Amino acid sequence: MIINQWYVAAESAEVTAAAPRKVRLLGLDFTLFRDPAGRVHCLSDVCVHRGASLGEGRIERGCVECPYHGWWFDGEGQVRRIPSLPPDTPIPKRARVDAYPVVERYGWVWVFLGDLPEAERPPLPDFPEYEDRANWRCIRGDWHWRANYARVVENGLDFAHAPFVHPSFGDRERAEIHDFEVEADAWSARAKVTYIPPLPRGVWKWLRRERTPVQAQPSFHLSGATMRLDVWLTPSWRMVIFDVNTPVDEVTTHTRWIMARNFFRHPLFDGDARRRTLKIFRQDTAIVEKICPEIVPLDLTEEFSVKSDALMNAFRQRRRELVERGWAIDVETLRHHLDGRRALVIPSPARRAAGGRNFVLKTVPLLPPRAPSPEPLRTAAA
Repeated sequence: MIINQWYVAAESAEVTAAAPRKVRLLGLDFTLFRDPAGRVHCLSDVCVHRGASLGEGRIERGCVECPYHGWWFDGEGQVRRIPSLPPDTPIPKRARVDAYPVVERYGWVWVFLGDLPEAERPPLPDFPEYEDRANWRCIRGDWHWRANYARVVENGLDFAHAPFVHPSFGDRERAEIHDFEVEADAWSARAKVTYIPPLPRGVWKWLRRERTPVQAQPSFHLSGATMRLDVWLTPSWRMVIFDVNTPVDEVTTHTRWIMARNFFRHPLFDGDARRRTLKIFRQDTAIVEKICPEIVPLDLTEEFSVKSDALMNAFRQRRRELVERGWAIDVETLRHHLDGRRALVIPSPARRAAGGRNFVLKTVPLLPPRAPSPEPLRTAAA
């Protein structure tokens, strides 16, 4: 799991001004809440006084009230009231918790878990179809995996598994992946392939009456561990599956997805689209939850790759670069500390700006930075 990245913490509709919402990301707990102006805030969940869960408290005058002793924490994580002290007592500077940047987009709450200043943070992925409601119909949902989030993302980028895991998408007798180009930038990559699907059935036979070639373009963006799949069912009819994959912990992933289509836009067709989307998740889950090892190896030579794995390998290379920067959580040490021994937090921008002063809780252990690998991840000839 990697810090200094954007992750989706909740659906926007789930976060209200009525009560705080407790969520778990990267193996730690956080509290989300809305202030009177409607802005969403994210705080470390652990009260620095006696360790109570702020997410179990309530909202008072735009602050989260700790359920144990009634301390008020504002959206910046600063304590504004300590009921056991006289009203005119100054609040100590160390009476604060880490607070994290928040953006709402595509109906989701995105939280930046790290201490980078704003100018150095990665961008969020684009999803223009979501805003174009005149031409696109969107449905949304979520899915839970007992699997590492990187394994989940890689599965979505894998062209070659479709004929064997998703019979409605590919033909196992025509499973060859022809050459393709990977287009990449600092935070994302994409590749377009053509495949021959099986004969269409049900409502989808109105789209393709024959086994005509279908173009697909999987892509990833490191922000949100986002996986996007564009499918051109015909030259003009297109479907997009856009999902974000949040690591709850190292072996649990919460996927939130949006499926957009520019055909059959009447709500009457939503049920069929949802059933087909969830069927794909079920088919993938049966495989991905049994992959060994559960965690993508840091030594990328421990798994053998071929040419058709090029997009997955681009994702591995980008993640490896973040690990080399020293942004990867040391999961083994973290697990030892969290086993009832110590409360830890992701470092926040305010903590970095203060040079780490006036913060009580310690930050998560990170793997040490390493020299960049001199060689890109190699693949064997197909």
